[in-house]
Amino acid sequence: MSAQIEAYRHKTRALIFLLSAAVKDLFGETRRLVVDHSLGDGYYCVLKDKNGVTEVNLAKLEAHMRVLQLEHKRIKIRQANQNDWKHLRSPNSRLARPPMLILGEHISPSYEFTNLDLSALPEYTLMDYDNGFLLRFGENGNTLKPFIDTPKLYRMMKEHEKWGRILKVSSISDLNKQILEMGFKQLIWVAEGLHEKRIAALSDAVLAHPKTRVIFVAGPSSSGKTTFTRRLSIHLAVNGIRSHYLSMDDYYLDRDKIEPQSNGILDYESVDCLDLDSLRDDLSQLVAGNEIHHRHYDFVAGKQEILKETLILKPGEVLIFEGIHGLNPMIHRELASNSFFKVYISALTQLNIDNTHPVSTSDGRLIRRIVRDHKYRGYSADETLKRWNSVRHGELHNIFPYQEQADVMFNSALLYELSILKRYALPLLRKAEKSTIRDRLITLLSLFHTIPDKHVPGTSILREFIGNSYFTY
Repeated sequence: MSAQIEAYRHKTRALIFLLSAAVKDLFGETRRLVVDHSLGDGYYCVLKDKNGVTEVNLAKLEAHMRVLQLEHKRIKIRQANQNDWKHLRSPNSRLARPPMLILGEHISPSYEFTNLDLSALPEYTLMDYDNGFLLRFGENGNTLKPFIDTPKLYRMMKEHEKWGRILKVSSISDLNKQILEMGFKQLIWVAEGLHEKRIAALSDAVLAHPKTRVIFVAGPSSSGKTTFTRRLSIHLAVNGIRSHYLSMDDYYLDRDKIEPQSNGILDYESVDCLDLDSLRDDLSQLVAGNEIHHRHYDFVAGKQEILKETLILKPGEVLIFEGIHGLNPMIHRELASNSFFKVYISALTQLNIDNTHPVSTSDGRLIRRIVRDHKYRGYSADETLKRWNSVRHGELHNIFPYQEQADVMFNSALLYELSILKRYALPLLRKAEKSTIRDRLITLLSLFHTIPDKHVPGTSILREFIGNSYFTY
C-alpha cells in the first residue's frame, strides 16, 4: 500500500506541473498560477490577475493540458544550476541540488519525486470554485467521483491564509526572511495568540449553549489533541465551567473479541474495535447526571479494565471526550443533539515552497509524529514511516468522512513550527532507510532556517512533540 500511495502522489505532482505549463503557454507572465492547498479530491488553485477566473479560461486551460499531454508524452528533467534554489537554502544546508522539470517552454524546480510519464496521469478536470478553481483528479487511477464540497474546512484554511498574509508569511522564503531579520519572535507570539483566541472563542460558544454536557474532540494523528484539550479546559474554567476528561482509547474491546481483517491484522483504527454499548451507555449516564466508573485499556495485554474511581457530571460541568471517532454519529446517536458539541482539530499547514508547491499537511503531521515517537516512545524514523500509511488509511476511513459534521474546526498548525521541528527531525531522517518519502521530508526541512526552541511557549501545542510542555504527558 505504501508504494501505491507514493506512486499516486508522484502522478499528482506531474499533473500540477502540466497545469502550470498550460498556464504559462496560454497566459505567459500576465497570470500567475498559485496552487494554494489540497481540498477534497484535488487542489484549490488561483490565477492571480485582475480579471479572475472564468469558465472559458478553465475550459481553455483543461483543453491545452490535454494537448500538451499528447504532444510531449514525457516531462524532461535536468540538474539545477547553482542559482536555481539559492534563495531558499539554509546557509548550512546539506541539500543536494534539485532537478529542474521541463515541458515545452516551461521550466520549474522539483521539490519531490515526480512521475515523468504523462500517459500515466489519473483522470482529471478543472472546476470553478469560489475565487479560484479546483484541479480535481481520480484516486489511484480511478475515474472521478461526484464532487463533495467541504465548505467548513475551506473557510478554516482561507482564514489561516489571511493571517499568513497579515504576518507577511505565505512561503518558506518569507519565513526565512523573517528569521534572518530576527523578526520571528513577533511571528511566534501572533501565531500562538491566534490559537489562544480560537480556543477562547470555542469556550465562549460552549458557555452560550448551557445544555452542552459533552465536547467531542476528534482529529487525525499528531494534531495536538492532548494539549488542545488541556488548554480548552483552562478557558472553560475561566468561563466558570468545570470540565472532566475521558479518552476513547479506554473503550476498546478486549483483543480476543475484535474481529481480525482478512490478512489477520487487527485494525485498531476501526470503530468496530470499540465497546460501543458500554461507551454509549456511559455517555448517556453522565449526561443524565449519573455516576460511572472510569476505564483503562491495557494495550499490552489487550484487556479493558473497569476501575474503582468514579466520575459524575454535576450541573454546569462538561465532559471533554477525545478520540478519533468523536464525530462519528454512531458514538452519540443516543444523546440529545443539544447536549454535545463536536470539535474537529487538524494541523493544516498553510505554507508554500513556491507558487505551485504547497507544503503537504500530512507531511507536516508526519514530521511532528517522527519527533514525538522518538522522544516519547523510542521509535526510530524508520519505524514511524512504516506505520504511517496504516495511520493514514485509518484517518481516510474514520475521520475525514465526518469532518464537515463538526460544529467547530480548529487548525493546530503553527506557521513557524517546521523551523523548530527541523533540528529534531532532520538528524532522525538522515539515519533512516532511503525512500522517496524520507528524501522528500529531508528536502522540505532543508529549506527552512531554524529557530531556537527556547522561544516556544510552554503552553504551545508544539511542546507536545518537542517536550518541556507546561502540561505533563
